Parts: sequence; C-alpha cells; structure tokens
Amino acid sequence: MNVKSLKKQLMAAIAMVVVAAVALASATYAWFVTNNTVTATTSTISAQSNAAFMTIEEGTSGASTSDATTATYKTTDSIALYPARVRANATLTFETAYGTNPNDGTLKSGTLVNVGTPGEAVTKTFAKQNDFNISTKGTNLTDMKVQSVAMSTETNEFTNSEINSAVRVLIVCGDNWEVWNPSTGKCIQSKTNLTTSPTGYEASVLSGNITTGTDTVVNTYIYYDGDDTNIFTNNLSDLTTSSNVLITFTATSPNQV
Repeated sequence: MNVKSLKKQLMAAIAMVVVAAVALASATYAWFVTNNTVTATTSTISAQSNAAFMTIEEGTSGASTSDATTATYKTTDSIALYPARVRANATLTFETAYGTNPNDGTLKSGTLVNVGTPGEAVTKTFAKQNDFNISTKGTNLTDMKVQSVAMSTETNEFTNSEINSAVRVLIVCGDNWEVWNPSTGKCIQSKTNLTTSPTGYEASVLSGNITTGTDTVVNTYIYYDGDDTNIFTNNLSDLTTSSNVLITFTATSPNQV
C-alpha cells in the first residue's frame, strides 16, 4: 500500500456510530410547564469503521482484542427524557429549568436547577448513555476527533418530527468532551469553548493517542435541549419519533504526510 493510498484511508479513518435518538418527557424543572410525556421508539445503535486499522466494540472494552469493524447496540424499548442542557462552566454538568408558559418554551428566569454529572443526568432520565470503545491493529493512531455528527438519512430512519432540531449529542473521551447539534452538523460547545455557539467551533482532539492493544472508551449521551424553540408544552404533539444520529470519528497515522 503506497503512502498516498494509506493517507486517503486514514484521513477517513472513521468510526461511524449510529446513535438512536430517544424520547422526551417533561419534568418538574423543565422548559415545559406541565407533566405531559412524549414517548418515541428507540432504534438500533451501531458503530462502524471504514479504516484499515481501527477496531470497534460496544461497551467499554474489547476493541483491542477484536477484529470487528462494526458494533451494534439493539434498543427496543422506548425511553422518556426530560429537557436539559450542558452548563457553561468548567465542570461537566447538566441543568434544567421551567418554561415561561405553555406556548413559550423560553427559560423562565430564576428557575434553573442543577441536574448533576452526565451519569446523574442518565439516572434522573435527562440523557441516554451509550458507550463504545475504539482500538487499532498494526499501527498507532493520533489525534482522534469527531469528524461529523449528522441525522441519519437511511431508509426508515429519518423522520420529520420537530423534535429533531432539539437533539444534542454529548461525546466524552477521558477528560475531553464536546456537544454537537446533529441538525446543523456543528460542534456547539466543548471543554475549551464553554459558551454555546450556534455557528459552531472547530472540533478538538478527544484522544491524543489510539494505541494498539488498548481500548479507548468513548461515552455518548443523547439528550433534548430545552433551549430549542420547539420545546414547549403546547407543541408536545409535534415532538414525535426522532431520527437516528450518525457520529463519525477520524484519527491520524504517524506516517501521514
């Protein structure tokens, strides 16, 4: 394999994670003002690699001893989530709030409350967690980043529900993290850019090294952003089944030129 061919493969060295978007519900503290619930069916969650060296498994271990280039999460149950958002501070935590009135999901002043860590957000049903681990065979990779996050357009996976615009994906790898908006394809928040930006930030390095024989864990959290204009009580009937999300990772080979 020549250098040009290797470069082309590794520039596209990706792990594509199809993360099922989940259902939404109101909460005591939320951008809703009533306790109505929306329930949508979750879909299959998959991970896939198009790289010559990258291996992937579901869960937190196994990629380092696997030849697998795909991994699948099969979720058949529905899940209800409360709206939330990642706080703009140095500690990775979630928060939530009340809406102004049934026709206006704008955050009501003075109602913000801390939800807690991503793990606590999962326990309190503000987010859904799915874990993958990535490794490499034959050569080490560096500077793993998210290349893109987008709504899947595969047959029977894409819906036009208004809930799609509120889907957010928090991606955590070690101490590094980013929040992506699949509808716009933008990284809107990260450890180095705490303030949410609709215009987006350049993707940062999530892991400096993907090493042969070592599993690199990537935690993904799907949630619905209460700041989205479609999140208000009287719009519940339009917040139906959401589309799957496709996350693409990229990494660099030390031999790339």
